Amino acid sequence: MQQARTLQSQETTSGIRCHRRWNPAARTFTYHTHVVVPGIAASAVEHLSTLFFNAYSLQQHGWYSQFSSGTMRPLAFTPDVHGEHQLGQGYFDFGVGALRRYHVLFSRVRSDAQTQAVVLRSVEEDVPVLQASKQVFILPPTGDVFALDAAGLHWHHICTTAGVRLLPGVLDRWLMNVLRATGLDHKERQTYITEAEAFTRFARTL
Repeated sequence: MQQARTLQSQETTSGIRCHRRWNPAARTFTYHTHVVVPGIAASAVEHLSTLFFNAYSLQQHGWYSQFSSGTMRPLAFTPDVHGEHQLGQGYFDFGVGALRRYHVLFSRVRSDAQTQAVVLRSVEEDVPVLQASKQVFILPPTGDVFALDAAGLHWHHICTTAGVRLLPGVLDRWLMNVLRATGLDHKERQTYITEAEAFTRFARTL
């Protein structure tokens, strides 16, 4: 949330920006896509956070075409922490052969009346795999922040991942870090930009 607030105070004009920074804790790069869409109703924050919190139960995503399918289920216990929580298993087609699979804990937090966040964390799988796929993992920080202010609707899409298993083991992390550090991550960055463009169109329909 602090990462989103800091960038939001600096970037107030409409448009799309994609930032990349080294994350020493994750030993890879974190991407932060910031979208500002003016003229969006206040109710959009609640609506969007609900959609993203239940993302793997949707038939398709209006903002991310790579989503293939998924399921969601409640936790087996009620955690003694702030927010709402549930588990999801999602399948994605990144155009690299087999589907990629995420098993994720979804957490939704309402910061105030105009700011909500959906945080994602990879967790151990304890349910059957529904489709032939390779499991991939996300690292902190990863999630989405929705906020409304005088500039309009802000969407912060923050993603940290070491790779999508193009190579075995640590080689995958090394490959992705080299591509990112040398500025050869054009395809990856374009994925975030394309997603942001789709989100902008989708948000304007709310």
